[in-house]
Amino acid sequence: MLMIFSLVLVFLLSSYVVFYTFQNKNRLSCMTGMMISMTNSMMVSIAVGTIIGTLLENKDLTIPTIISVTTGMAVGFITGRPVSLMASLDGLTAGIMGGMMGSMLGVMLQPKSTEVMVFFIDIVFVAVIGILIRLIGEETKSNKPESQSKKPLVANPIFLVMMLLFMGFLAFGSGGEYKNGTEQASTEVEEIEFKDTSNEIHEIIVEPTEYTPNNTVIKAGTPSILNFKTEEVGCTGIVLSEELGFNISLKAHTDNYVTIPSLKPGTYHYACGMNMYKGTITVQ
Repeated sequence: MLMIFSLVLVFLLSSYVVFYTFQNKNRLSCMTGMMISMTNSMMVSIAVGTIIGTLLENKDLTIPTIISVTTGMAVGFITGRPVSLMASLDGLTAGIMGGMMGSMLGVMLQPKSTEVMVFFIDIVFVAVIGILIRLIGEETKSNKPESQSKKPLVANPIFLVMMLLFMGFLAFGSGGEYKNGTEQASTEVEEIEFKDTSNEIHEIIVEPTEYTPNNTVIKAGTPSILNFKTEEVGCTGIVLSEELGFNISLKAHTDNYVTIPSLKPGTYHYACGMNMYKGTITVQ
């Protein structure tokens, strides 16, 4: 829900900046137009990249980067073109930079912190765009009262504050989307210690740059338990597998248990949050 509201907020505010710029294009200098298009496209691409990066479970940079860069470039060109071609070019390049940074941030986030970070990006986005709208107003102000047009609801500071408060409730009041490793581990440990179980436990050592062993062999048709035993963790602290249906954040220096249901023979893959370090589960 937070992600949807964030995307709507980004769309409304960036659209108003485009409209406000077009409305005052004849009173804006080329330098001001460059600043407006650069800021609008940079903030949009960072926000969109971060949100899309957190939504994709496979943590591949390709899709978030393409979407955020394309969106940022389009916003930059549309914002700057009414002022000058130079302003639109400035917006295009800013969109490329912001999209790359935003998508990397979204993909690298640990699952337990995605909503908090998206909410923080929302706050920064509203603050920067609010200042940008104020800048356009100051650069185009006139002594004639009739030239001042009433701003829409989306640009009203009170409305924006109320919107952010509601989004803050969504971020902090709804709880995390994923369980972290410790929460999942405590449940599994209790079952292993105090209940009869036929599940096999397979230990995988998690280091900052690798999973050891890189391939784990388990029996087909029998539930198993993976113990991601962590030392110092970096990117490997997030383990996800679309094939096995888990996406967890591991705690350092402890056991992190993941239950694997009975599987058909074959090879199943898992990877770190950045999809850089990988491992396989061979079922036979």
